[in-house]
Formats: sequence, structure tokens, C-alpha cells
Amino acid sequence: MARWLRHPAVWIPISASLLVAVVWRSDLWTAGDRLGRVDPVPLGLAVVVGGVVLWLWAVRSADLLAGAGRSVGVAALVPMTAFANTINNLTPGSMGELIRMYLLRAHHGVDYTTGAAVILIERVVAVGYLTLSAALLWLAATGTIPGPVAALGVAALTGGPFVAYRLGLRPSRLVTDLPLGRLAGRSRWARTGRILARIDETIAGLLGHPVRVSTFAATTAGVFAVNTAQLVLVGRALGITLDPVAAWGALGLSITVGVLSLLPFGLGSSDLALVALLGALGFEPTAAAAMAFGYRLVATLPYAVAGIASYAYLSARLPAGGAGGVAAAAQAVTAALDETG
Repeated sequence: MARWLRHPAVWIPISASLLVAVVWRSDLWTAGDRLGRVDPVPLGLAVVVGGVVLWLWAVRSADLLAGAGRSVGVAALVPMTAFANTINNLTPGSMGELIRMYLLRAHHGVDYTTGAAVILIERVVAVGYLTLSAALLWLAATGTIPGPVAALGVAALTGGPFVAYRLGLRPSRLVTDLPLGRLAGRSRWARTGRILARIDETIAGLLGHPVRVSTFAATTAGVFAVNTAQLVLVGRALGITLDPVAAWGALGLSITVGVLSLLPFGLGSSDLALVALLGALGFEPTAAAAMAFGYRLVATLPYAVAGIASYAYLSARLPAGGAGGVAAAAQAVTAALDETG
């Protein structure tokens, strides 16, 4: 499904159609008359603030690697994490993460099992934090639950992975217990189970450590806080005051929709969801669409540029360079995980 949705002949028309739907419903061409002059200062500040995310991604990854006994400097991880996050959004099968695992092994001696464990935590646990915290804050912003209850719920999320692993709740066991042997092939499914078990042991060591989990939660919250600040600043540029709690809830839920859609950068699906959620908060369609497009401009585009620049920097280190090197690196990772990790 991911490979099919990421094909340009499929995702470009789908994303374009969704974006056209946002523009058409919002009457965005009249935004100049309705919203007045756009202040460039908050927009520029939103772009600058977004750079903190690149650093937070690297800090988060460095702390997890250190916890697994594989220390790598933050500066060395900045281009790797920026590159991986961009390429993941453009290609099926998390190709960017496979290349990141290869580079970590080739240049920092990080074994593939450890690399895979760190990346799974960064992707799966982080999305879980985002979705659940956004849902709680959205309920608080809409008056469904009291603010203090939402705050307690968000605080409790921090220790969720720690408690789960301390209780022996292992996601890999749930996956490998699924009766998929006939579909995937019994030997292949058994091999997958062994790979997941090795990776899960490393994950358990990281998420079973309270300080490590707290640090991961703090850096992940920092990423979400910066993204929320960007949306608030976009609103400020348009002369709109947006409550940070409501912004976190709406943005987090819209990003989750984009992740589930499997479209590159959630393009179209995430924007449509954000416009709908902002509309539910009482903003008129024109204002909601303007904020959604403004956020796309100051967030997604700079991160994509950073990813491309990181690829240019890292490509010389890949075997044979270019697309062939990428494919070779991905094959090396999958082959190694298939054997011993």
C-alpha cells in the first residue's frame, strides 16, 4: 500500500485534489480582503524557530544511542536525521531510515539491531505521544474535559512506554503471534520474528530505563512545542490569535491523519484535517486555510530543503553514490538484519 501511494502517478493527483478542495471551500482568493496585510516578521520567526527541530531530532537520537552503548555526536546526527525524515516522506518502505542505519554502522560502528531499535522508538513511540497528547489537549480546548485532567493525562503519557515494558508488554510478541505465516511464508515469518525479538530486546533496555524515557519524552515534546509555536506564529502573522493548547491539539491530530494517509509529507490530507479542526474551533474557512497553508510554507518546505542539503552532504559517503548507492545500502541493512544484526 505504501509503495502504491508513494508512486508519483498516484500521490500527486490525490494530494493536488485535496489541496484544491481546501482552497475551493475556503474562498482563499479573497483572503487579502478578509485577513488584511500579512506581517512577515512572525513568518520569518516561524522559519527560524523551526531550525530547533533539526537539533532536537539529533539530540533525541544521540541520547538513545548513548543509552544503548553506542555514543555518536549530535552534530554528526543532524544531517542523518534531517535526511532520513525527508526521504521517508518521499519514498516507500522507510528507505531513509535504512540508509541512516547503514551510515551509522559504516561511520560510527552502530550495529543494525541497535540502529533499528532507536529508529523504531523515534518513529512509533513519538507518533504515539503526539496522537494521544493531541487528543487530550483537543478535548480540553473544546471543553470536553477539564484542563487539569488533560494536563494529568499528558504527564502520564511520559511514563507509558516505561510501564508497558516493565510489565512485559512487548509489541514484537503481539506482531509475531499474528497468524501470518501462510501469507508471508512460514520460514520468512519465523525469520521476521527472530529479527523483531532481537530489536525488541534493545528497545526494552532503552524504554525500561526511567531517565532514558523521560529524556526521550522531553525532546519529543520539544519538537511538538516548536511545531505548535510555528502554527501560532503563522496565525499571528495573519492577525489571528490562536491558543497554544488548541493549536497543539489541532496540529497533532492533523499530522496523525497525514501519517496514516501514507502520502508524502501528509500533503493534502494533513492540510484538509487541519482546516477542518481549526474550523471546529470557530475560525472561518478562509482564516483556517490561510493558517494551514502558512504552516505548510514555514515548516514542511524548510525541512525538505534541509533534507535535500543533507543528502548532498551525505551522498559522497554512500557506496557508488547516487541512487545505486542508496539501493546497495538498503540491501546491506536488510541482509544483515536477516542474519545476525
